[in-house]
Amino acid sequence: MSTTHIVKYYFYKGHMPAEPNVLKKTVALAYQTARGMQLYPRAILIRSKHHNTTTIKGKTVLDPKGWHLTFCYKDARQLRRKTHTACHGYAKDAFSWDLVESTHAGRKPDSVKARNSKYSSVWPGPEELDEAPYVRYSQYL
Repeated sequence: MSTTHIVKYYFYKGHMPAEPNVLKKTVALAYQTARGMQLYPRAILIRSKHHNTTTIKGKTVLDPKGWHLTFCYKDARQLRRKTHTACHGYAKDAFSWDLVESTHAGRKPDSVKARNSKYSSVWPGPEELDEAPYVRYSQYL
């Protein structure tokens, strides 16, 4: 017997790519990044566009691993516990959408406040998010 799990994709309010092709590629990279841990994500928050900086010891610096997108994901357990895992999906360069490497931070409460963020928390409530329309990857278990 198989079970279908729908993955929902979110962006901070007003930050969803307007170009459908970019939206599709961003979602694909987010899904591949979350699956890098062999988990079954249920929700993914796409937090950034391509960039090559990171925060080390509280300072913004060039990321030694290069260009990436920043995401957070939740599996079924994290949805229930209101926690998420932050991750980076590294690509070859600023224009590539092929996953080269993924990194994953530990679980954090959704209420954690992002540094220099205008949002209430890293994973805010639905009033501060836009859900990607008609974009779903399904997992058959």
